[in-house]
Amino acid sequence: MSGVVDSAAINALNSRVKKVEDRTTKLEGMMGDVNENLREMKGSLRNVDTSLKQLIDGFNRMMNEQKRTADLQGALTELVRVRQEIEQRFGNYKIVRENMLGILQATDVALVKKTTISRISEELMLSTPDYWLAPCLVAVAAWIGNDRDLADRAIREAIKRDEEKTALTMALICRRNNRVDTCFEWLSIYFRNQSAANFSEGSFAYIDAYVNGIFGDDDKHMCDDYITRWINEIRGNSSNFESEQEEMWKSYCERFKMRIGDQYPLLAQNIVEFPQIDAYLGRIESVDSIAGTFTGIREAYVDQDNLKKKIDSNLISLINRFDGNEIPLRNEERFLLRVKEFNGDVERARAVCEQEERDRKEHTLNLVEQMTHAIISDDDTIPSQKKTAVSFLSGYIKKGFDTYINENKQSFPEQVTIKMGDWSGQTTDGSNIPALTSQYESYLRQSCEREKAAATTNKPQGLMIGAIVVGVISLLLLFGVPFLGIVGLIVAGVLAFNMNKEKKEMAQKILDINAKYEVLIEDGKKTIAQTATQWVEAKEAVDRFNNSPTREIIAS
Repeated sequence: MSGVVDSAAINALNSRVKKVEDRTTKLEGMMGDVNENLREMKGSLRNVDTSLKQLIDGFNRMMNEQKRTADLQGALTELVRVRQEIEQRFGNYKIVRENMLGILQATDVALVKKTTISRISEELMLSTPDYWLAPCLVAVAAWIGNDRDLADRAIREAIKRDEEKTALTMALICRRNNRVDTCFEWLSIYFRNQSAANFSEGSFAYIDAYVNGIFGDDDKHMCDDYITRWINEIRGNSSNFESEQEEMWKSYCERFKMRIGDQYPLLAQNIVEFPQIDAYLGRIESVDSIAGTFTGIREAYVDQDNLKKKIDSNLISLINRFDGNEIPLRNEERFLLRVKEFNGDVERARAVCEQEERDRKEHTLNLVEQMTHAIISDDDTIPSQKKTAVSFLSGYIKKGFDTYINENKQSFPEQVTIKMGDWSGQTTDGSNIPALTSQYESYLRQSCEREKAAATTNKPQGLMIGAIVVGVISLLLLFGVPFLGIVGLIVAGVLAFNMNKEKKEMAQKILDINAKYEVLIEDGKKTIAQTATQWVEAKEAVDRFNNSPTREIIAS
C-alpha cells in the first residue's frame, strides 16, 4: 500500500515540478521580452538624446547667430553715431592736424602764400578753442609771416593748453629750421616736464638725438644738466642704487666669461684647484671681448640723416596723435570696427582691441633702466642709443667690471695639486716636475708589485705536488695492480700538464702587468709634465694681467 502511495505522491510531485518549470520557462521568456523591450527603449532614448542634443545645438547656433547679427547691426548703428559725434566734436581737430602738416611741407618747398597760411591758421584757431595744436599752428603761421608779437601770444596760449606737447612740437619744428638756440630752449621745457622715474622710450629717443647732435651743439649745456639731475634723482630715490648698478653690470660682464677648460684641458682634468683657477682666469680671458663690445658701441657709426628722419617722423606722429579728449570716442570707434570685421563677434573684437591697446601703450622705465635696456638688450636697439646709454652709465659699468674681475682674485691659488687616480702631488711653478714624476713612478711601481702579488698563486705548486704523489703511487701500483697504475700515471700526466699551463698563464699575467704599468708610468710622467706646463702658462697669464696697468674697458 505504501508503495502505491509513494508512487502517486511522486507522480503528483513531478507534475507540480513540471508546472513550475513551465511557468519558470514562461517567466524567463517574459523576462527576455522585457529585456528586449528595455534594450529597444534604451536605443530609443539614445536616439531621443541625440536628436535632443542636435536640437539644442541647432537652437544655440541659431541664438548665437541671431545674437551676432543683432550685435553686428547694433555695432553698425553705433558706428554711425560715434563717427557723427567725432565729426561734430573733433572734426576740426583733424583739419588742424592736416593743416599743420601741410604748412610744414609748404615751408619746405615755399609754394604757399604767407597770407593764405595766416588766414587758414586763424580760422582754425577760432573753430578749435580747446585744442593745444591750434595755437601752435597760429604761431608757426605768424613765424612764417614775421609777426613776432602774434607768434609769442599764440605760443603762450599753446603752453597754457598743453606745455609738454607744445614744447616738444616747437623743439622739433625749430630743429627742422635750424634754429638751434630756440630749439634747446624748447627741449629744456620738454625735459622739465619729464619724470626720471617714469621715462618713456620716446623721451629716451629725444635724448639720444640730442646727445648725437641732431638738435645742434648745446653750448649752454641746458639739456646736460637735466640728464645729470635725473640720474641723481634716481640715485637719491634708492639707497641701494649704487650696489644694484654694480651688481647689474657685474652680471652683464659674466656673460662674457671664458671657459678656460677648453684652453687648458689638463688643468680641468687633473688640478684639484681648477674651479678657483677657472673663476679668475676665465674672467681675465674675457676682458678683450668685453672691451671690444664697448669699443664697438662707442665707435659705432651714427647715421645723422637717418636720425634726422626719425626725429621728423616723430614730429609727424606727434602732430597726428589724437587729443586726450578724443581718445574715448576713438577707442569706441576702433572697437565697433572690429565687431564689424568679425561679423558681430563681440568677445573676439574686445580681446583684439585690448591686445592692441597693450601693444600701443608706450613702455616706461626710469631713465637709468631705459639706458641699461638699450645696452644689454639683444633686440633692434639702434647703435646711437647704445652709444648714448654707455656715455652716461660708463662709471657704473666700470665699477661693475672691476667687481667682476676682482671678486675672485684672492682665491686664485699660488700652489696647485695634481691628482691622478689615488696619487697627488703639489707644485708652485713647475720646477719640481722631476721630483713629482719620480714620486708618481714610485707610487705606480708599488701598485704594480701589489697587483703582481695578487696575480701570483700557489696553484702550480699544488698541481706539481699532486702530480708527484700520484706518479709515485702509480709506479707502486704497476707491480700489484697494473691497470690502476696506468690510470694513475695518466692522472699524474694531466696534473703535470695543467701545472705547466698555470705557470705559463701566471708568467704572462706578470708580463702584462709589467707592460701595463710601464705604459702608465710613461704616460703619467708626460701628463704630469704637461699639466704643470699648462699651470705655469695660466699663472703667467694671471701675473701679466695683475702686473699690467688697469684695463679701461670704456675709453674716457
